[in-house]
Amino acid sequence: FISFHFGKIQSKSVLELGAGTGLVGIGAGILGAEEVILTDLEYTMTLMKSNIHLNRDVIMRESNSCVHIDCYVCDWFNPPTIASFQISSSIIHDDVSYPEVILVADCVWLEELVNPLMDTIEQYCNNEATVIITYQQRGKSAHELFWKRLEGIFTHITFIDSEVEINLKKPETISLIECRK
Repeated sequence: FISFHFGKIQSKSVLELGAGTGLVGIGAGILGAEEVILTDLEYTMTLMKSNIHLNRDVIMRESNSCVHIDCYVCDWFNPPTIASFQISSSIIHDDVSYPEVILVADCVWLEELVNPLMDTIEQYCNNEATVIITYQQRGKSAHELFWKRLEGIFTHITFIDSEVEINLKKPETISLIECRK
């Protein structure tokens, strides 16, 4: 989606939650995000740092605007403050910079993770940020909790029709969502 609508991330500060290998965030850097912060659990850091290192030249060369990409540990059960990521963004509230875009790609698979993820999104997202989520419905209770929390945090929730927007067919259980407070 962001490769077809790179204006949503171009020249912006991007924070990815649950980045895993870092693929989505690295892609955001290549597509022109000015700053990319990738986050996940401690055990992912070695691979994520390696992938950033392996692709740093491509990121900096291809985007002509990505000036910073890095990764940090973020456990949703005990997330660090947004200030600890040292984001350099135009969105500043109470002397703290917030990301302009938050990416969340397929991070909800267990009901126990829904509340911590949503609490973290709510903590890191101010009224000016856009949150782009890819979501796959799995269990009924996790699905219901996910939507309840999403609707409780955001006033603007847009379902992206990937077939219309980017000619990408997908199963009904997968959603592409853009949210704003």
